[in-house]
Amino acid sequence: MTVMPMAIAKAVSFLLLTPSLLAAQAPTTVAGKPDGAVSEPPVAGETNDSAEIAQRLTNPLAAMISVPIQNWFDFNLGPRKDGFRYTMEAQPVYPVQISNDWNLLSRTTIPVVYQQNVSGRTTQTGLSDSTESLFLSPVHPPSIIWGAGPIFLIPTGTNGMLSTRKFALGPTAVALKHKGHTNVGLLASHVWSVAGSDSHPDVSETYAQPFVAYTTTKAWTFAATSYDTYNWTAGRWTAIVNPIRVSKLVKLGRQRLSVGGALRCIVTSPQYQPKGCGLEFTVTPVYPAKHE
Repeated sequence: MTVMPMAIAKAVSFLLLTPSLLAAQAPTTVAGKPDGAVSEPPVAGETNDSAEIAQRLTNPLAAMISVPIQNWFDFNLGPRKDGFRYTMEAQPVYPVQISNDWNLLSRTTIPVVYQQNVSGRTTQTGLSDSTESLFLSPVHPPSIIWGAGPIFLIPTGTNGMLSTRKFALGPTAVALKHKGHTNVGLLASHVWSVAGSDSHPDVSETYAQPFVAYTTTKAWTFAATSYDTYNWTAGRWTAIVNPIRVSKLVKLGRQRLSVGGALRCIVTSPQYQPKGCGLEFTVTPVYPAKHE
């Protein structure tokens, strides 16, 4: 693989520095809310337990400003099965308490892609399409923690092979059950294209991500998940499984972050897309939300 372009390096720097500014402007939340709600106890104080923070990271609705930076390495692409793709996807998460009863959580995905030999002997580098998800969640959740709202697909791709060239929207929801050291849940969404280039096919995709995660008292997390997408326009499944993901919450100076990795095994995918198993590596800086 060639040297990472300067544009990607700049994107990495921006994504690492922005959360510090967000944390400085973090909304005030009310203390004393139950575990699993967006308004939870602060996460960066010296008295907080690392295992508790690590477990909250497995809850998509937890009250932490975080920026998971996922790095995916996929192989066996293209007509000759010699293609390669590297994806760096940042997922900034920002929670806001909007009333005494409701919370709003923003989750954005920003992918940067490098790929070669996917279409002939060519190489593409740049942004792929971004998404913005908004989850409305009750402050006092029942036994099942849940959130729901809209999701938007935004055609930010800088290359026609990295973008749908369509603007799409639809519903998204997440539900999970917390018990002891374990979180079990499902994140799902569906998007339909409503505008965009006529030269690209319409978008109609269903996405489902079931997950189970167990966190030890030493802040190690062991998780299993799958990323399942059905393209209704093409009638094709893509199913990617992490049979085991291992991560550890660590502290560098005053900064908390989770570092982890996993096998990324493709169960089924369309023609010329990745086959076999690749690798996944994730770094997640964690930032506090302010409290009264």
